Amino acid sequence: MKRYFQFCSLLVTSCAALYAKQPNVIFVMLDDFGHAQLETYAEGLTVDDLDPALIEHVAERGEYTPEQAFEAVRKASPTLSRLANEGARFNNAFASSNLCAPARLSVATGVLQNRWGIYRNIDTEAHGLKPNSHLAEQLHAQGYATAHIGKWHVGSRDYAMVPNYLRAAGVEDPESVKVNDNWNATYYNNKSHQHVSKKLKAEGFEGSVAPKDHPLNNGFDYYFGYNQWESPFYNATNVWKNFDHAGLIKGYNTDVFTDEALQFIEQSLDAARPFYVQLHYHAVHSPLKPKAPASYQEPFHSGSRTLDNFYAHIYAVDQNVQRMLDYLETRGAADNTIVVFTSDNGGSVGNLSCLPGNAPYRGHKGMLLLGGFRVPLFFHWPKGIQQPQKLDQVVSTMDILPTLIAAAGGDVPQAIDGKSLLPQITTGSTEPVRDYFAVGGIHARVWGFHGSSSFFTHNVSREKAPAGYIVADNRYILRYVGPTVPNLYKDAVEGLAESFEIYDYINDPMEQNNLIHQLPEKADQLKAIWKKESAAFPQPVKWDASKWDMIMH
Repeated sequence: MKRYFQFCSLLVTSCAALYAKQPNVIFVMLDDFGHAQLETYAEGLTVDDLDPALIEHVAERGEYTPEQAFEAVRKASPTLSRLANEGARFNNAFASSNLCAPARLSVATGVLQNRWGIYRNIDTEAHGLKPNSHLAEQLHAQGYATAHIGKWHVGSRDYAMVPNYLRAAGVEDPESVKVNDNWNATYYNNKSHQHVSKKLKAEGFEGSVAPKDHPLNNGFDYYFGYNQWESPFYNATNVWKNFDHAGLIKGYNTDVFTDEALQFIEQSLDAARPFYVQLHYHAVHSPLKPKAPASYQEPFHSGSRTLDNFYAHIYAVDQNVQRMLDYLETRGAADNTIVVFTSDNGGSVGNLSCLPGNAPYRGHKGMLLLGGFRVPLFFHWPKGIQQPQKLDQVVSTMDILPTLIAAAGGDVPQAIDGKSLLPQITTGSTEPVRDYFAVGGIHARVWGFHGSSSFFTHNVSREKAPAGYIVADNRYILRYVGPTVPNLYKDAVEGLAESFEIYDYINDPMEQNNLIHQLPEKADQLKAIWKKESAAFPQPVKWDASKWDMIMH
């Protein structure tokens, strides 16, 4: 028996030594965060680099000036900007979608979502994850303690809750009160059982996860988060802890989520296990009106509540990242911890999401303009990144987890689209990562300030919006947008014909000089890439198939 315990002790010591060589990981993702809303990506920009339509929109509201916005962004991210400048910063990073749920699924799996018939949020929610597809499973198999904290949004709600709650309320046959053969519609529209819907909301239905898509069934040891597009900064009822509803979360969620991350990090370090923490904050998704705590408001004194509060929410993230770094320093773990930072898609800018927005790009979330796709992306890893790197290769957010798997010493799955960026971040390699990035989806104005140009409400307008695609190489981007129906937008009452446009986005990031007639061969080359790639893209899981037809001709 003594020899057995000696063997076990040796085994634990050996495993601890092995794991000590693997980097810890904190993967920070913000929600609807604009490319230039991080100071280091706004550095060097001027008013001339801002989207003219966004400047006009801000001027009409009269709440702040571009100059005040530049001053605010310089104060909001000292920690994050330092990490970007000390680490490996990518200047040509594309979100894998211009919408959050498809982008997050692609990040999770390393698979371009179009390959699974996913083009919009509704497709993601209906399809969810395939078995063993979340790349966190690879890290878990390598010995990592794994946690997802914050926004999930890569699968279905737990719709079984609805009939279960109806039965508990005395409805013997829930199917008899089902609306449109759909439990989600029943939750929202069954007026004769509104008390059941209120109870479901209070007990977390809106943030629930179907078992097949649940983090604990897809490679994670711990889950504290919500499976919805947003979670209120305060008094949230849609947060879950593992398989249980977390109750009413009264506190400011940026702080609450960080508290959870720190607790998990502490437990992992105590157990001598490397950790992988996905910390996917609600910030800066709407609703943005709630005020950040006073301590985060302190640096901002423009006189504009909108501007000061927006950047206070970003400063809150920044200071919470610093809080984690400070703790890692006390544990001697900071040097071998990778911090990854990005946004799920282009910023949902305008209104309460402030300048400089997605500069130097035009447009916003939901649009096929570059502002819908361009995101900040950096890796900070003192032990592994010896010299700061500024990298210009075409990369995507679906490359993040493959890079982390490689950094941990694992083998990146071959049958995915994501690529390991490890040679680039550790050596500054200028070798191309991919020759092009191609993706199809919706081109809708509703997820930002352009939404005010529609005659319709958000939900109606997005269903009428056209489909399209982009193909980008390391210099040019081709954009196709299908026909826009009449009477959708106030500036296009007669509708818009389908269009092909091509831009030299390196020298014309604002996409102002359409070169479709000057560069017919390049346009044909990028069209051919789309035709080849899209041949493997099935019909949408949920989206109107006629939209898919629009981009497949």
